[in-house]
Amino acid sequence: VSDSAVLAGFDAKLFITLVGVSFLFSVAQVNGTLELVAKKGIRLAGRQSWLVPIIIFLVSGILAAIGPGNIPVGNLMTVVAVTVAVSMGENPLLFALAAKVAANGFTLSPLAPAGVLMQKLGDDAGYTDFAMPVMWNCIIWSVILLIGFAVYYKIWKIKPSASGQVMEQTDQLTRSQWITVAGVLGMVVLVVCFGVNVGLAAFLIAALLVIAGVTDEKKAMTKVPWGTLILICGVGVLMNVVIELGGLDVMSSALLSVMTPKTAAPIIAVTSSILSFFSSTTGVVMPSMIPTLGPIVETLGTGSAGFAQLASVVITSSLSAAFSPASTGGGLILAAYMTASDAEDKDKEQNKLFGRLLMIAGACVIANAVLATIGIYGIIS
Repeated sequence: VSDSAVLAGFDAKLFITLVGVSFLFSVAQVNGTLELVAKKGIRLAGRQSWLVPIIIFLVSGILAAIGPGNIPVGNLMTVVAVTVAVSMGENPLLFALAAKVAANGFTLSPLAPAGVLMQKLGDDAGYTDFAMPVMWNCIIWSVILLIGFAVYYKIWKIKPSASGQVMEQTDQLTRSQWITVAGVLGMVVLVVCFGVNVGLAAFLIAALLVIAGVTDEKKAMTKVPWGTLILICGVGVLMNVVIELGGLDVMSSALLSVMTPKTAAPIIAVTSSILSFFSSTTGVVMPSMIPTLGPIVETLGTGSAGFAQLASVVITSSLSAAFSPASTGGGLILAAYMTASDAEDKDKEQNKLFGRLLMIAGACVIANAVLATIGIYGIIS
């Protein structure tokens, strides 16, 4: 494979989009806008404390959907959720799971990096009308998991308290933070109403915010998840080499050898889950698995709806396994939990939580495989 063929796998447009969106919301994170907006949202529960995990879910989902995506919002909201739970004397795991499942479930928005990546991978495979069904399928997945977590942890037993007092008297938005909120809304308007590329719109707004002096641009640059962005584009380069050498056909043929139209979804679900237990959904699983779906769908004859269904299965399965402490999502929950924990034996508590998160990930994977098997992701597709 020639050097030029290898370099052709690096998608500059995708990289610019990911960096632009990440930088804009790093600006909002550094000046405290994201955290303050999140805390104000949680205070809406008032004395109805059982609503707090639900509000955490909604705030986390909305923040993820408008641009930052699951990684920065998962970081932010997991810490906020655990802090709130500890202050209320409640189980931090329920609150953290509510935050993380929402960040993951709403991250397929066309404004978020994962949504942009999914659209690009689908376009490369020759499918263009699948993005919205996949996004809604992932939101449905997150709602189903939230209901499961709420029932398991008995959300109705959360003790009544003034959640507003728990959050203390939240500060008012400063002038810089109001300007940041206006900037983010301006980015959404540029993308949705005027069709401006989301990456370029994000760079424009971020530049204006930096010029306005509402943030520390050096700190904002360090908040950009450069490793993850390079990983996503780097796997794209690797997959281009695999395609050039015919590896994609080999992968697709291997999966097709054990598939029928009825077994395709559960087999894809299990395969994606195994990959995600020890790797990143956006960085590894999506760029590796979604390119294989085109040949599979063509052979099975299920068309665009089949592609949307299997893409939904790939993403929801890998996100289900992401609660593993060896993956990004579970690792964030573990770190936030241990930071807020006042346990005397930290090592014992950490090992206990490690095992619990593994079991949660396994249960979510099994539940999602069942959902895929009964065809729930084919209803909207």
